[in-house]
Amino acid sequence: MDEKLLYRSFRIEAEGEFDSEERTVELSFSSETPVERSFGNEVLDHSADSVDLSRINSAAPLLLEHDRTQQIGVVERAWIDEEDKKGRAVVRFSRSDLGQSILTDVRDGVRQLISFGYEVRKFTREVAKEGMDTFRATSWLPMEISVVSI
Repeated sequence: MDEKLLYRSFRIEAEGEFDSEERTVELSFSSETPVERSFGNEVLDHSADSVDLSRINSAAPLLLEHDRTQQIGVVERAWIDEEDKKGRAVVRFSRSDLGQSILTDVRDGVRQLISFGYEVRKFTREVAKEGMDTFRATSWLPMEISVVSI
């Protein structure tokens, strides 16, 4: 398996209220839910030793449709919730026309999906007795969060 950027999508489930003045929202962006890939089931391990949050906690971009030319905000802070094994983040939308437009659509429930791009540095193979093997990402790096249409 190569180290190309991979993506996962989720429905936006705001964990807290939208802060209209600050244009921020807390959301969940990742989980340990298995995703079927061409090589088997992929699981992103959410233990503290597996996730490198350095990039996403360095003002990583909030993008539109994973398009690097359409930055609509910034990741203010990201962490792993140890209780439910989910990646969470506070994102802030830009004051630009595009950023404000997307924030309005998110707030109004028009845009309901997010995705995030990540790199896997190391997989551990878990052999299945039946069905496909599982490849657990035991070292991975979230790179960006995107508001997406599909």
